[in-house]
Amino acid sequence: MNASVNIGMNPTSQVAAAPVGTSAPALPDYLVDVYTWAYVAPPNVEFLDREIVVATILWGQQNKLMRAARDELDPGSRVLQPAAVYGKLVSHLAEKIGPEGEYHVTDIQNVQIEHVNRKIGTLPQTRTAIADARTTGEGLYDTVCCYFLMHEVPEDYKRDIANNLASRVKPGGKLMFVDYHEPAFLHPMRPIIWLVFKWLEPFAKALWSHELTEYVDDSDQFTWRKETFFGGLYQKVVGTRRA
Repeated sequence: MNASVNIGMNPTSQVAAAPVGTSAPALPDYLVDVYTWAYVAPPNVEFLDREIVVATILWGQQNKLMRAARDELDPGSRVLQPAAVYGKLVSHLAEKIGPEGEYHVTDIQNVQIEHVNRKIGTLPQTRTAIADARTTGEGLYDTVCCYFLMHEVPEDYKRDIANNLASRVKPGGKLMFVDYHEPAFLHPMRPIIWLVFKWLEPFAKALWSHELTEYVDDSDQFTWRKETFFGGLYQKVVGTRRA
């Protein structure tokens, strides 16, 4: 599950994110075909953004995964999140960054950004914008937090998004992915997750056979660490850009 349908910017593009209220980029075919029910239809956005729904989708691991992401942020830092997220993540990350920092949340859809603004838009550290995740971002960031986005996009999008996000990390800064991972072979949830991916998340199973670092062309410019959760079903991968 991703909490957004954002599809970032590319590493060579300097196109600024469109302000909220302007025309959003055209939605990609895969998003409309696969995820309209989850992220595009406005009534479903309100319904799905409930803690009980998020907890169900993430098998009760939502708080552990949220804390894992939050632990990577520093108060007063500049952070980019290239996708709106259901649940409490955005409010918790905004709180950790604090009013002295900047928290940029972008998404390709007006409906998602408007929803984020209703949750955290009044906080002084928050910046929201309509943007494609392959080109999102303004300048360099202390941390780029890609939270449950990579499993929702096709392979070419995965690479474009990862490379754009890597290009937005300042020297000494972090590129963080929190997403699905191949569970242990005897994990009791493995058959269920396989079926969920087959029916609802057709691009997710790629993360069972590919490391997230493989999508970053200049991965050797980062020092990587990886942690898995819940029997390997989820992962946090953090790359620190070499100074």
